[in-house]
Amino acid sequence: MELNKIHHGNCFDYFKRCEAKSVDHVFTSPPYNRKRNDKYELYDDTIADYFEFLTTVVEECRRIARKYVLLNIMPNYYNKADVYALIGRYSDQIQQIIIWEKTNPLPRGGSALTNAYEMILVFGDSSLKSNSTYTKNIIRTPVNGKMPKHHKAVMHPDVADWFIEKFTQENEIIMDPFMGTGTTALSCVKYNRNFIGIELVQEYVEYATQRIEEAKSEPQQLTIEEVQ
Repeated sequence: MELNKIHHGNCFDYFKRCEAKSVDHVFTSPPYNRKRNDKYELYDDTIADYFEFLTTVVEECRRIARKYVLLNIMPNYYNKADVYALIGRYSDQIQQIIIWEKTNPLPRGGSALTNAYEMILVFGDSSLKSNSTYTKNIIRTPVNGKMPKHHKAVMHPDVADWFIEKFTQENEIIMDPFMGTGTTALSCVKYNRNFIGIELVQEYVEYATQRIEEAKSEPQQLTIEEVQ
């Protein structure tokens, strides 16, 4: 597939076209199967067999990636059994579970626990090494304030920057099969990595492409708020 471009379509169709070990890493955040559809205006976040969905994603990404697959996921009421089953299924291939802690999560009512973290599962054949010393397996950020109009499940740019900078190398190829509004691509532009994006929703493809073009001219100044 063409580098440094977001391809419109279903990632499962594109996976069939990808040769084994054709990219260096996969960094992505697939849909969470929230079922309430409160995060996407243009996508129905309801998946009948979420465990099968996740295992297919992992198998295909592991086949395509030469090095690591970094999968951002968050257990919730609807998906937690599948997420925990996924961890058990691939326990011998998960090299790390990195915690993304949100310092200002939306509080839950009553005595319910507030969910303040997401997980990045790191799949690979060898232990994960950082480009810098004393890298902890936790990253802390505030939750984004403004979100794009049609997509309120945007990857935090600081999280994408942290992973791309610390665990990938210049000129490597990073694939994101659930590119959304382009945050992974923006980090790749910023840190001189190549990217391949796949996105199901055409409007997200157009929006992300616009952000990338702006980032190429002013990569250090682009923020989510500036492109509303």
